[in-house]
Amino acid sequence: MLFRRTAALVLLATAALWPASAAQAHDVLKSSNPKENAKVESLTEVVLEFSNSVRFPKVVVNGPDDKNYASGEAERDGHKVIQAVSGPLPAGKYVIAYRIVSSDGHPRTGEVPFTVTAPESPTSEPSEAVADSSPSASPEPIPVAAATPPSVDVTPQSSAEDADSGGGGGFLILAIGVGVVAVAAVVMATRRKPNKSD
Repeated sequence: MLFRRTAALVLLATAALWPASAAQAHDVLKSSNPKENAKVESLTEVVLEFSNSVRFPKVVVNGPDDKNYASGEAERDGHKVIQAVSGPLPAGKYVIAYRIVSSDGHPRTGEVPFTVTAPESPTSEPSEAVADSSPSASPEPIPVAAATPPSVDVTPQSSAEDADSGGGGGFLILAIGVGVVAVAAVVMATRRKPNKSD
């Protein structure tokens, strides 16, 4: 009789402790990279670290466009599960969804949300470069303006030459006129002399 009571108490104690021991045997996620609700500019892989070595890991990385950015199969490295990511990732909210088989044989699932923030500075730099390069075309009209003074300088030289040539022709005509007058005076003087002798 006493033996039966003792065996019954042992069975009751074992049944009471079984759920707690089974719950403790489940492998849980200890950390992740990126962390939950983290903000990153870019990444090439996600890393999930569990409390124990897990089996048959399956990981997807769902983006804001409902596309899976996971590349290839997940790899195990001790307690870690590493999943490559195909990039570059567009800005938006992402969710790492995983499913593993715990060391006790029970499947476990979970999610890790994070956000990708794409840098905006590279997009503004080309516009600034275009704005800086556009004024460089403005100095082109400067040589055209510089070419105008020689055409202005030609006209005074030609006018000066015309003035010199005109002055020389006038002096020549004046000299010829004086010579003609002198010759006429001599002729007239010689014609008058015989008249005086008579």
